[in-house]
Amino acid sequence: MDTLLRIIRPLWFSSPGISLFMGGVLWVVALTQVVFYTNEGVVMGYWVLATGWLGFTLFQFAWYANLLEFLGVLLMQRYPNRAMALVVAGVFLAGQAFWFNEIPDEHANMQIVQLGAGFWLWYASMVLITLGVIFGSGEGELAPPPDSVDKS
Repeated sequence: MDTLLRIIRPLWFSSPGISLFMGGVLWVVALTQVVFYTNEGVVMGYWVLATGWLGFTLFQFAWYANLLEFLGVLLMQRYPNRAMALVVAGVFLAGQAFWFNEIPDEHANMQIVQLGAGFWLWYASMVLITLGVIFGSGEGELAPPPDSVDKS
């Protein structure tokens, strides 16, 4: 019966699977949107992805939440507890982005005036991926078959 249920309801069609898929879609869409409105213009999502890793020099580590979330998704079936710890740490680390008030530039720092749609899509993707890993870790595992002892 378990095999039949797995065929009828595949893992990707479960709630955690949909959450992971939608999180991935939102993450990709966030790359095309404005993340920050500054006093000198806008900062797009693809630019934050390309340059965000440099944030460690300014103690801005939110970009690294992307790596923690990705690693959590990769580990969720084999090491569910570690994966859950990684994604929860990732969503908290992503929250550090709310503290940003300026972005370094070559001439002067750009003051962040407003958060754009790309920022909110990115953070929503982090939350969805975290929920997908938490509720989907180990979901694909089957319980061992019951002992079939012939009592005749």
